[in-house]
This record gives sequence, C-alpha cells and structure tokens, in this order.
Amino acid sequence: MFKSTLAAAVMVLAGSQFALSADYTMRLSHGDNESNPTHLTAVKFKELVEQYTDNKVEVQIYPNNSLGAETEVAQSLRMGSVEAEILYTGNLMPLAPSAGVLMLPYAYKSTEQAHKAMDALLEPLNERITQEAGVRALGLMEKGFRVLTTNKPVETLEDLKGLKIRVSPNDIAIQTFKSWGIEPIPMDWAEVFPALQQRVIDGQENPYTTAISSRFYEVQSDITEIHYMMWTGPLIVSERVFQSYPDDIKEAVVKAGREAVDYGRQVSAEKTEEAIAELKERGVNLHGAPKDEEKWQAAAQALWPNFYDQIGGAEWANQAVDIIKSSAN
Repeated sequence: MFKSTLAAAVMVLAGSQFALSADYTMRLSHGDNESNPTHLTAVKFKELVEQYTDNKVEVQIYPNNSLGAETEVAQSLRMGSVEAEILYTGNLMPLAPSAGVLMLPYAYKSTEQAHKAMDALLEPLNERITQEAGVRALGLMEKGFRVLTTNKPVETLEDLKGLKIRVSPNDIAIQTFKSWGIEPIPMDWAEVFPALQQRVIDGQENPYTTAISSRFYEVQSDITEIHYMMWTGPLIVSERVFQSYPDDIKEAVVKAGREAVDYGRQVSAEKTEEAIAELKERGVNLHGAPKDEEKWQAAAQALWPNFYDQIGGAEWANQAVDIIKSSAN
C-alpha cells in the first residue's frame, strides 16, 4: 500500500515538474477514438513537439470531440483559446473556404498522387487559410478514399437509386451524390450509427478504417469503392498562437507537424489493409469499384466549376487544380 502510494506521488510530482518546466501548453483536439489513425497522428505529434522543443511545449490531446465539435473548435483556434486540432477538411470549410479544393470529387487517381498534391498545395493553401480562418496547416493527413457502405450490393449507378445515403453536411458531397441521381441525407456524425441501426438511412461513405472504428460492420453488409473523395484532414494550429512563439519553437512545431502527418499517412495505409482484412472476416461483402465507375466520375467532375465560388474563387481553384493535375505526372 505504501509503495503504491509512493509511486503515485512520484508520478504526480514528475508530471507537475514537467508542467512547470514547459513554457507553453498546446491543447490538440480531434474527433476520433484512440484506435483511429487521427489519434495516432496526434500522439506522434505530441512526442515530436516535446522532443524537438526540449519539453518547452507540452501537448495535451483531447480525443472524441471532448473540447467540442470540430467546427466549434476551429473557431476557438481562430480566437487562440485552443491551440491545435486535426479535423475533417469539410468541417474547416465554413471558416476556410479555400480548403475545399482538397475535396473536389475524383481529384486524385491514387494515394501517391494525393500525397504529392497535398504537399504541393500546403504553402499556397496556408497563404489563404491564415487569412480566412486564422489557422495554419502543419500538414495534410489522409485516411484513404471514402468508400460507400450499404445494406445491399451497389455495383452500378442504377443500384444506388432509391437508397437513402448519409453524407457530411457539405455541399460538395451533397451535390456529388445528387449528380448520381439520388437525394443524399446530410447528417451530423453522432447521429449516423443509430440512423443506420434503425434503417433511417441505408448507407454512408467514409474510409475503411471508419467502418471498423465505428463498427459499421454491425449494421452494413456491403462496401463499394467509389473513389470519389479521399478523407483529408489538416493538422492545424492557431495562427495567433503560432505567431506568439519564438522562432525556434515555430521551427520545431512545423517540423513535428510534417513528420507526424507523414507518420499518420503510413499508419493509415497499414490500418486500411487491416480494416479490409477484418471486414472480410466479419462477412462484409467488398465489391471493389463500380462496374460503371467512369459514369460516376464523369458526372462528378462535371460539377467542378460549380464549386469554385465556394472554395475560394475561380482563380484559386484553377491554381489548385493545376497543382493537383501536375502531381499526377
């Protein structure tokens, strides 16, 4: 009893000494659980920031939206009352429309191209979102292409018709699904699983890893790789807070952010393969790409000019599209 009490006291003392030795505290919020690549990226970021700053910066991680919904926390970053966040790009768009270029449907043909494009877009994107939302992206992580989970096989556009599909409350996703001949249902994330369970909706779209971490295999029988959009999520910091740091801390935070995102991409690839294997074991039917995928792609890409006004204007959209296209070479 005495030993355990002493050990606990030592741990508390050590923690308080670390807190006292840290010059800065960085709270990092995200919306996923501890098994998700988002959280593993956050943990790597914490490790690297504390290492590269010699513990001058302490990073505290708040998973599962424990500091608030993603858009709310992004607003807090603008004010400087929260320091960092990893969030879905679609939830940054209300504050930083220019980030929407990452969500153009069928922009990427492969994961490799997506990484090249996102890395090339990072600096020009920061020039815009620091002004639009008061946040700076340290890196752009991804969790793979969003796949369509349903309670029946979907192998053609015809199979999709009549299904009630949940999409994130984002106009790009909404209009893309409308171009495929259905009326999608925008719905907050917290409502999705019970809605699937109660058959209020027939399906949803998210990466393979989400189908595991959110246990969608319990309520969905089929998956189609529609490839229309990659889940992208910037690791952002408050620009107001970032500019308050001395130069050595800024450099350390930027370096840690980029390395953490690279790590997160690697973990995401590994977790995706694990998720696919587990879904097969659980009896989920994986159909691969639609048999008429070119029809899905043509309908969605035809919408691109319609989105330009809401993603920062035609000039920026064309600049970003050129960067994305050049990354395919």
